[in-house]
Amino acid sequence: MSLELYGLFVLASVLLVATPGPNVALIVGTSLRYGLRAGLMTVAGVNLGLALQMSAIALGLAWLVDLFARHFDLIRYAGAAYLAVLGLQQLLARRAETADLPPLRGERAFAQGLAVAFGNPKTLIFHAAFLPQFVSGESGSGGVLWLLVATYCVISGVGDGLWGLFAARARAAVSGRAQRIADRASGAILLGGAAVLLAAGRR
Repeated sequence: MSLELYGLFVLASVLLVATPGPNVALIVGTSLRYGLRAGLMTVAGVNLGLALQMSAIALGLAWLVDLFARHFDLIRYAGAAYLAVLGLQQLLARRAETADLPPLRGERAFAQGLAVAFGNPKTLIFHAAFLPQFVSGESGSGGVLWLLVATYCVISGVGDGLWGLFAARARAAVSGRAQRIADRASGAILLGGAAVLLAAGRR
C-alpha cells in the first residue's frame, strides 16, 4: 500500500468520523447531560462496537455482514427506538440542579454506547464496502486491511472523544436557565439521532 493511498484513507476516515450520526448524537447528548466521565464511557462503548464490527470485516466474516443486511430495517428500527427512549427520558425528566443530578453509572453509559453502535447496521455494511477499496489483491493485503482497521478505530476514538469533550465543556460553561436548556438540548439531540437512523437507507 502506497503512502499516498494510505493518506487518502486517513483523510476519508477523518471526514467520515467528523460527520455527525447516531453515535455522535448519543455521545454529545450524554456529555451535555451528565458530563465528561459519562461521555467518555459512552465513547468507549461506541468504539468497542465499532472495533468489533471492523474486526469482523477484517476476519472475512461475510455471514455477519449478510445478517445485518438481511435484517437491516429491524436492527435500525430497534436502534432508533432505543435512542428515542433515551431522548424522551431526558426531555421529560424532572429538572434537578447539577449537584443533585444522580450521575450516570459508567457501566450503563458504556452499555448504551455499545448498544447504539450495534443498532446502526449501516455502519457495518458501509465499512464492508469501504475498506476493500484501499486494499489491493497483492500478497500481504490481509495485513494492510488490519492496518486500515486499526487506523480507523484510532481516528474514531479520538474524534468521538473530542465530541464528548466539547459537549462536556459546553455544559460546564453554563449555569441556571442555560443549563436547563442544555439538558433539553441533550434529549433533542438523542431524538435527532433516532430520526437519522429512521431515515437511513442502505445507500
